[in-house]
Amino acid sequence: MKITNLSKRFGKKILFDKFNLEIAEIGILAIKGNSGCGKTTLMRIIAGLDKKYTGKIEYGNIKSISYVFQEPRLLPSCTVLENVALPLGNTEKAKATAKFWLTRLGLEEDLNTYPDELSGGMKMRVAIARAFAYDGDILLLDEAFNGIDADRTKDIMDMVIEYAKKKTCIVITHNQDQLDYLQCKIVNI
Repeated sequence: MKITNLSKRFGKKILFDKFNLEIAEIGILAIKGNSGCGKTTLMRIIAGLDKKYTGKIEYGNIKSISYVFQEPRLLPSCTVLENVALPLGNTEKAKATAKFWLTRLGLEEDLNTYPDELSGGMKMRVAIARAFAYDGDILLLDEAFNGIDADRTKDIMDMVIEYAKKKTCIVITHNQDQLDYLQCKIVNI
């Protein structure tokens, strides 16, 4: 993936001015920067959710994107299992894939639970399970480890490391220990 001459502003505030970045097809890239510098905006642009910019993004072989937002964004009327299976088509095969990832994330007891019955960390794990189950060509994780205990975060980072052996992962985190554990390339913006 290649970002060329990206420029983005909010009113008079310039977030990016002819920003360039080349992202490897395999591996983990961390985006660091102060609050308000445009990290989440950059993720939204990469995901195609923000199209109000100038410049060029070449996606190469990337055809699908898995995205974990800063907040879980779960459908309140769907169970945990349905929330993960829905982007996969909500078929029996999709439900089996969803169940696999939910189990990997320690949520096997909560498949028929609704989001409002879960803690914040559990909701984030459901969102992470959904992203892994969708299995995009690139995985975007925007502060995805917030609210998750340290042991589970380590397990999830191990899953990210495994994922990145075949695909691209872009991570936003302010936690230096997490960045050290992921042993990733870091870009400061």
